[in-house]
Amino acid sequence: MTAKATYALLIYRTAPHEPAPADSAQVLAHHKALQQEAAGRGDLHAVARLDDAVRAKTVRAHAGVHDVTDGPYIDTKEWLVGFYVVDCADEEEALARARSICPIEDHAIEVRPVTWRWCP
Repeated sequence: MTAKATYALLIYRTAPHEPAPADSAQVLAHHKALQQEAAGRGDLHAVARLDDAVRAKTVRAHAGVHDVTDGPYIDTKEWLVGFYVVDCADEEEALARARSICPIEDHAIEVRPVTWRWCP
């Protein structure tokens, strides 16, 4: 059996609003299908939908002091809204899984190899 690699599928929204209800139902169906498929194969390690960006706090260290500010004030045009941590046979499988949960235009999925993970 070939060893699998772990990938993070980072889900970004490129529009500052929630998708239309019809789009939301379509997106949810795609997510549930990926979750069932990956969990059934024992590949799924974590999945989370993040709360709105306005509820975020940002921590930065400067000269040994940590500053905490409201919001995700990192210069970006996209908002991180969720993620998966999933084992895949290779990068192509990770990209296929990302495609399966990205059916509407105002979402983007970043596929990134995970160099280490901890699962209790």
